[in-house]
Amino acid sequence: MYYKAFAAALLLLITLCAFRCNKSSDYIGGDIYTAEIKQITSCARFYACVITEGDIDPGLVDNKWEHDGQIYSRAFVVQNNCEFPARLKAGASFRFRILKNSPVIIARFV
Repeated sequence: MYYKAFAAALLLLITLCAFRCNKSSDYIGGDIYTAEIKQITSCARFYACVITEGDIDPGLVDNKWEHDGQIYSRAFVVQNNCEFPARLKAGASFRFRILKNSPVIIARFV
């Protein structure tokens, strides 16, 4: 008797969790972007990057950023830099998604 009640409660819990765990709703669209790190300022791990793949909202990037005598479009600064692996160096590429409800790019690695 207890096993049937336990099994029914467990099944209900699993079903409810399956509907609540929609990870894609945390992100803007389903797009995965690729970016290249152009500059890292060491004092605060400030990452300046350029989108190399993906159709990103122009309001999230700077389309006229100058660095080392070159002008880049689709540039951005990573806001959650503490979550970036220290192994990433200038010139490295990474893939990410953008979290919803953020006025700046908060990247989550994929």
